[in-house]
Formats: sequence, C-alpha cells, structure tokens
Amino acid sequence: MSEISSKIKECVSEIESYSVDAPDLTVTAVNSLQECEELINNLNRENVEKALKIVTRLYQQALAYSEFVPTSVSNLKYIKDWLEQAEK
Repeated sequence: MSEISSKIKECVSEIESYSVDAPDLTVTAVNSLQECEELINNLNRENVEKALKIVTRLYQQALAYSEFVPTSVSNLKYIKDWLEQAEK
C-alpha cells in the first residue's frame, strides 16, 4: 500500500509543477489523485471500483501529455494494473 501511496505522491509532485501553466488541469488532477489515495487507503470492493475509474480517466488524460509527465503516466499505469488485480 505504501508503494501505491508513494507513486501517487510522485504523480502529484510532477503534476503540480505545471500548476502555473495549466491550473485547471493540475488542480483537478491533484484533487482526483488525493481522492484516489483516500479510496485506496480504505480499500473495499466499492472503493476499488471508484478508484479504478478515477485512475483510468487520469491515465487516459495523462497519455496526451506523456512527454511532460512521463513519471505520472507510468505510475498511473502501475496503479491501474494494481487496482485491476485487486478487483478480481
């Protein structure tokens, strides 16, 4: 669980570095990541589903900016895969 938290924090840090250039995108993404972290910290079937929806959306959005946020893209992919396994 701490590995997932660490990956979320890396995403937040990387995304926040663009807060001056794209505040609407970064604030929404950071809020979504924090919500996702709360859901993962209180994991149950419902929270896995909610977190997976959030992470999948963020991952798809981040792909368009992969050259700017490569760590976030790889971390979100890792978290997405992890949640898909937890869902089973």
